[in-house]
Amino acid sequence: MAEIETVKKEPKKEPKKVKDYTIVRSYPETLFFYPSMIVAFIIFVIYLLADMAGETVDPALASALGTFFFAVFAFNFLIVAFDFGVGKTALIAFGVIIIILIYLLLKTQEDLIGIDLDFGITWPEITASMEFYFFFFALILVHLILIFIKSRIDYWLISPTEIYHHGGLLGDERRFGNAQHAHIEKTTPDIFEKMLFLSGDLFIKPETDPHIYRISNVFRVNKKEKEIRKILSYVPDRRLDV
Repeated sequence: MAEIETVKKEPKKEPKKVKDYTIVRSYPETLFFYPSMIVAFIIFVIYLLADMAGETVDPALASALGTFFFAVFAFNFLIVAFDFGVGKTALIAFGVIIIILIYLLLKTQEDLIGIDLDFGITWPEITASMEFYFFFFALILVHLILIFIKSRIDYWLISPTEIYHHGGLLGDERRFGNAQHAHIEKTTPDIFEKMLFLSGDLFIKPETDPHIYRISNVFRVNKKEKEIRKILSYVPDRRLDV
């Protein structure tokens, strides 16, 4: 008697779902002042706690806090004003380390050299009032809130069929068809901006438009670029299951 072999049909795997669209938002350079805002708030709280306890902040501590705040703010200012690529940053860091090492080496031999390497300069005491730190924190906070609101009304929407830009409060719109043939490029011109916000710039060149559009300081730019490329390369499977 012949045996009938039954073949168990394995269930078909569902294709991995791809997002229908992704939204890309641009942020201004002034966003990177948020570390100074955080430091100002922490120092304000220290002053406030001392004031609530009926005491004053020790002058040495106040000077140290003021110097630290000034250093962070100066660092933020440099990030906003200049682009620090990997090569430039490494060169500057190497130069600063060499200068510090040379200074420390000469400082140990200052008696033999016979030169005052401090040149009679004393480090100034940098201090500020509790009100200054509070209003600095409040100013940057309000600015960041306005940046957030602007990013909700000025954005790019990218789908498999089109690229759409909604610009500004009045709702100016631009649509670019044939999105799958658009050219996308990503750059990270500043290593510190990458560290502080995981950000970079995206460049979009729609096929139906001669212009190249730059979207600056995109949050988590690497992840966003991967999402865009998946969306633009997605072709729906229209085969019938038999």
